[in-house]
Amino acid sequence: MNVLTRMDDADVGVNTLDVPFRFYPCLAAGLAYYLSLKKAPEKTGMLKQLYEEEFDRAKAQDEDRTSFRVAPQLGGYNTP
Repeated sequence: MNVLTRMDDADVGVNTLDVPFRFYPCLAAGLAYYLSLKKAPEKTGMLKQLYEEEFDRAKAQDEDRTSFRVAPQLGGYNTP
């Protein structure tokens, strides 16, 4: 089962981001990268590399650790 949910906005100081803790460094690096595109273009290359490394690290930790397989038995549903 794949589920796609949208993260909540952090529009008030009391809200927290709906992001798993292992993605916090990736979030900070990504924000720095996107801000550098407008504010400090000379640092964009370095920040992009850091962002990609952090994302790959967080994504590698976000894998299934169990072997679970569901296969329905459709033997009772014969087509005439």
